[in-house]
Amino acid sequence: MSARLNQTFPEARKHVENRSEDLAQVRPELGHATNAICIVGRRERTRGLFLDRRAFLTSYNPAQDDEIGSTLGRLLGAAVPVCAGINLEYYFSHVDSQGYGCGSKLPHNVTGLLGVMDGAASDLRTGLPWQIIEIHEPVRLLFIVETIPEILLKVMSRSAVVDNTIRRGWVQMCTMDPDTGKILAFQDGEFLPYTLTTSQLPTARSSADWYRGWREHLDFAAIRTGATS
Repeated sequence: MSARLNQTFPEARKHVENRSEDLAQVRPELGHATNAICIVGRRERTRGLFLDRRAFLTSYNPAQDDEIGSTLGRLLGAAVPVCAGINLEYYFSHVDSQGYGCGSKLPHNVTGLLGVMDGAASDLRTGLPWQIIEIHEPVRLLFIVETIPEILLKVMSRSAVVDNTIRRGWVQMCTMDPDTGKILAFQDGEFLPYTLTTSQLPTARSSADWYRGWREHLDFAAIRTGATS
């Protein structure tokens, strides 16, 4: 956040190296900040897309799975609680920094190697400090899984954690048909067709061309060599 926007790549690297050991530098701690999507599917589904570092990408080939989604079940059994947990930690720490988060880390002191407290006396502070989540947009994580609803419902029926996380609205869930690419969204206990709001993405020659000069969230883009806009 303290870097000039027009730096060359060597200048940017030197800036990061200089600031990385500066004890006076309290921001940014980006970590998983801005996370908004988890895409579970074949890598070619997202290759060539600029996703603004907002997506968890989990490789999965539905053509190599069985009719009950055994492989998918193992993947979602890890991805759903982990990615949802990360997303919700950022979500609640942002919407209530003092209550669910731990406010500014400027006055924090490490206490008993257990956690942090404010100054010399306070309760242990939980959640994430503002310096980590100030650039985060608090949204519920959207899962896009390359499978058909019937298989995903079977996966949900075998895992209480996955089922509860989805049905109780802690995450949003969509399926992408492996053959047609059609998107269905889970709403009120069933998968319903999703209506696209646009059929075109802006294009850029490289990710750097698209994000250079910006700090805030960017629209997704298609990265195409030779693109002019």
